[in-house]
Amino acid sequence: MNNITVPKDINRILIIDLAFIGDVLLMTPVARALKKTYANATITVMTIPMTESIARMNPYIDDVIVYDKRGKDSGLIGMWRVAERIKPKNFDLTVSMNFAVRGAVVAWLAGIPYRLGYDAQHGGLFLNLIQSSKRDDIKHETENHLEVLRPLGINDKAQDTSLALNIPESAVASLAEKAKRLHIPNEGYLVLCPFGSYERKDIFQATAAHIVRHYSARRAIFLIGGKAEEPRLMEIARLAKLPQNNVLAGTLTLAELAAFLSKADCLITCDTGPMHIAQAVGCRTVAIFGPTDPRVWGPRGKNDVTLTQDFDCSPCWGKGKCLHEYACVGNTTARDIMRAVEQ
Repeated sequence: MNNITVPKDINRILIIDLAFIGDVLLMTPVARALKKTYANATITVMTIPMTESIARMNPYIDDVIVYDKRGKDSGLIGMWRVAERIKPKNFDLTVSMNFAVRGAVVAWLAGIPYRLGYDAQHGGLFLNLIQSSKRDDIKHETENHLEVLRPLGINDKAQDTSLALNIPESAVASLAEKAKRLHIPNEGYLVLCPFGSYERKDIFQATAAHIVRHYSARRAIFLIGGKAEEPRLMEIARLAKLPQNNVLAGTLTLAELAAFLSKADCLITCDTGPMHIAQAVGCRTVAIFGPTDPRVWGPRGKNDVTLTQDFDCSPCWGKGKCLHEYACVGNTTARDIMRAVEQ
């Protein structure tokens, strides 16, 4: 139902993005394009608790609403409560970024007059501005995201697709305090993020330990990851004889991590959230890909390097039985990675 004309005097826009860190970061070009098109409008993002701080650092976002879809806002009643909570804000336009139907339903329940999103999972039943969920070809996810704006007459191919974060001064100050205790230099260090959201993405522990052992004798290097990954990160540190203080497992907030990466010389990483944060703060990146497609998710900075192996079964997106013992990542050696870092 795209025969509706959205007026140019839109005042309040709600972007709904209930996905993960990378997805919310890759939504940046959408927020930028909306701000450019509707210069007088305030833009709010609705997101989940995990990504609230990332959304708040987006320079094109004015406010953030948290939808705790796995907690207090779970289920149909939670969906209705969220809709009731946002009704008084009188949004004119909502843009649902995800293929999941939840955002479209909330926008419909809240009575937002112009509801834009994808036709996936019957979302079109609750929208009056609909974009096809079918992708024409393989392209970067920032470009895929911009396609949702086509029903508004916004030319997705003419938009800036770079990422951006405004790091708050409070995060810079709190990182400086932690840096004293953790012996983090002001600049010039390397960062290794070896673990992704599922096992097939992971850089092999032996490879990671080789890299850490090689660089730790020359300069500061830190291992990063979530608190749940601490035992595996500690094992890499043990193998590489790296001090435990250099393992930052759940040690930094996302805002502090952005500040931390902004001062690093290079991030070595698999396909994971910190890779996208690094892109937004201008940190050089060496990314190792296997089960996912770097053309869609990879770093795009002029000094970045993507390493991937040529397997017919890749990208598999982590689905099905692996026939090659994770060789799509494992065949990328520590020497390959270090050569890319030196370049």
